[in-house]
Amino acid sequence: MAQSNLSKDRLGGIELLAGLTPEERAGLARECNFQNFSNGQTIVDKDDKDRDVLLIVKGRVEVTRFSISGKEISLEEIPEGKYFGEFSAIDGEPRSATVIAAANCTLAHVSPALFRRMMESHPGIAWEVLVQLTRIIRVSNERIMDLATLTSYQLVCSEILRLTEPDAATKGAWSIYPLPRQSDIARRIGTSRETVGRVIRDLIDGGVVSKKGRSVFIPNLEKLELMVQRLGPSV
Repeated sequence: MAQSNLSKDRLGGIELLAGLTPEERAGLARECNFQNFSNGQTIVDKDDKDRDVLLIVKGRVEVTRFSISGKEISLEEIPEGKYFGEFSAIDGEPRSATVIAAANCTLAHVSPALFRRMMESHPGIAWEVLVQLTRIIRVSNERIMDLATLTSYQLVCSEILRLTEPDAATKGAWSIYPLPRQSDIARRIGTSRETVGRVIRDLIDGGVVSKKGRSVFIPNLEKLELMVQRLGPSV
């Protein structure tokens, strides 16, 4: 019986809907269209005219844009349980970015009309959407400032710093696991894979970080922070 109830609550893992009852989520699910996407498949293209909000029932997606020179820049990876597409649902404008499946995905399409009813009927959902929009603005502002003021060298150091977490094995130390591919880091900050590789080698040679397999260890976070703050070499 428990498994049956779980299978009926198809939207039970969506954080935006956590405040609803299983019955309310089941009602919403009946108004959604569910669609599967394979890893690497394009879900929406920039400037598409569709306006659905998409709930990530399973998998994860990557949001990307292309620069004027044609370089692909990764803006964000959105995990299972989150959602995207609210911009177009709210203002009626075309899609602002391309979204690609970063794993095999199951998405629930929520029409703009249903999305509006959800927010009008459930103030908690409306508040969470506002929080999400505020977060996007803050992250965008920080990203714009970084791209405008930091060298490529500093951008790589900043991205590595962003990825660090407290190391579980060593008190006071920090680590990254797994370290993303150099090409993925490069796409996120709008530089080349070769630049990322050179900066990581410099950090290793300078004793700022150490690397073993796909793990990176940062024994002293202040050193890495200093690499971001100081004027790095142009690369």
